[in-house]
Amino acid sequence: MSVSRIIVFILIIGIFGCKNASPIFKINKGLLVENVTIISASKDGIIDRYIGHVLLDNETILYSGIQKPSVTGTIKNINGEGKFIIPGLIDSHVHLANVAGMTWQNQRDHPELVKSYFNQLPKSYLYYGYTTLIDVNNYAPNIVEKIKNHAIGPDIYTCGQQVQVMNDFMMEMEELPFKDRLEYPFLFDKYNENIHIPDSIDLELHSPQAIVSTIVREQQGIGVKIVYEDESSGFPKSWELPSLNLMRDLVAYAHNEGIPVLMHATSYDAQKFGLEAGIDIFAHSMWNWYKNPEQFLDTEFTKEHQDLLKEIAIRKIGYQLTFRTIYGEVDLFKDNFNADPELVAIYPEAYLNWLNTEEGNWGKQKIIDRAKIIKAINPTLFNFLRAQFESDEAMFSGIQQVFIQRMNTVAKYLADNDANLLFGTDGVAMNMSTNPPGYNGFLEMQHWVNAGISLEKIFIAATINNANAFHIGDKYGTIEKGKIANLVLLDQDPLQNIAAYDQINSVIVRGENYPRNTLSANQND
Repeated sequence: MSVSRIIVFILIIGIFGCKNASPIFKINKGLLVENVTIISASKDGIIDRYIGHVLLDNETILYSGIQKPSVTGTIKNINGEGKFIIPGLIDSHVHLANVAGMTWQNQRDHPELVKSYFNQLPKSYLYYGYTTLIDVNNYAPNIVEKIKNHAIGPDIYTCGQQVQVMNDFMMEMEELPFKDRLEYPFLFDKYNENIHIPDSIDLELHSPQAIVSTIVREQQGIGVKIVYEDESSGFPKSWELPSLNLMRDLVAYAHNEGIPVLMHATSYDAQKFGLEAGIDIFAHSMWNWYKNPEQFLDTEFTKEHQDLLKEIAIRKIGYQLTFRTIYGEVDLFKDNFNADPELVAIYPEAYLNWLNTEEGNWGKQKIIDRAKIIKAINPTLFNFLRAQFESDEAMFSGIQQVFIQRMNTVAKYLADNDANLLFGTDGVAMNMSTNPPGYNGFLEMQHWVNAGISLEKIFIAATINNANAFHIGDKYGTIEKGKIANLVLLDQDPLQNIAAYDQINSVIVRGENYPRNTLSANQND
């Protein structure tokens, strides 16, 4: 045999030998999930699945592959046969400082119940597989730090303090005196001639550059959130909107810092504005379609709506559907929502009992009372709506159903056009008890299914899409070597049935394995 043939023969043996040999690892503190169906997506959103093994060392994924690794060191084994392992789920739109079911006055009156709620909160998210949370605008560092300091809980990020231009929608709704607004870290819009700020205020501190710098450096924010709310919501506009040039400046400075810009934008005009401004993520679906009060209930999906959404899809702008924002209100009118047996695992017993008292059922009446607000500020719209419905309750039920129909239309259209859908729940929106932490995510997933979105797209939205959109894809979103060991072990296939996300065997958080029952408010060891 010639020397060249010998060399080729040796190379062939080496190649096939390496492929079939078990990889060898020496670890300090490990966890090996064996013979499990691994489901993970690539950066391009292509789902890969195979039966293999996942090896963790402390908080890090060390290996994922078909060949069983050979390991030396301290290790625990989990038999994954017949089970499915996925990346930990990400909810990219939460408000952790809100208390599901309690007004601020309720919280002052029942401090022990509030304490029990927050003690359970981290586990409730983990109970449904949410190992990473992004709080988009409830800047409450003291509360968030307390949640982070729990022994068991998800990884938590925030977008710092929500950005507000002077005299914007939020300031108007809160009826803040002008002197109080000046003390707020507002964003000064130098392009808006209607804004006049006293010479005593240092406007450099209120520039886009300064605001973004504060969010990144002082507040450790991973995104910038701003509101664009126009009169299509039913309010006659009396507030200031950010100018297009200001938004472009804000986006530029955020991008210089390597973070995305999110916009609360629920109308056609708002999302058109966001598209022109170059924002990265829409924080809600488009459920307000028309400014004309007489079209408030129309559901015609016009070419203008379609063209706008098509462009959003083409540009891969992140899109959070947040069905639970509206469905949470719908569920307030269900007398049996708090009787849902799933809530026993989410809310401490005493807290759940309180939610079923008369005091705990304030949410429904608050929505009905909006009729008085609409009548006072927009009598034209109120008269039009009341002519369509026999009662205030029926009116809001009708409005909610219209919004849901529109959201279903938007969601399906975006999904069919391969948009960059991001999974977020807007929980806990407006302190609603019907946005239960963790369980809210499972309910949101069911709304996606009902809208006609595939299980594959739901999986991608809640994992790799969320991670990439917030620039944390190097840590989360896939099962890969070097990423943080946040994983969910399921008893059913999530690509076959949405119910699999409620059939969790255990949740792995930074390498520690927690059987699901140990995370329940009704813990059963």
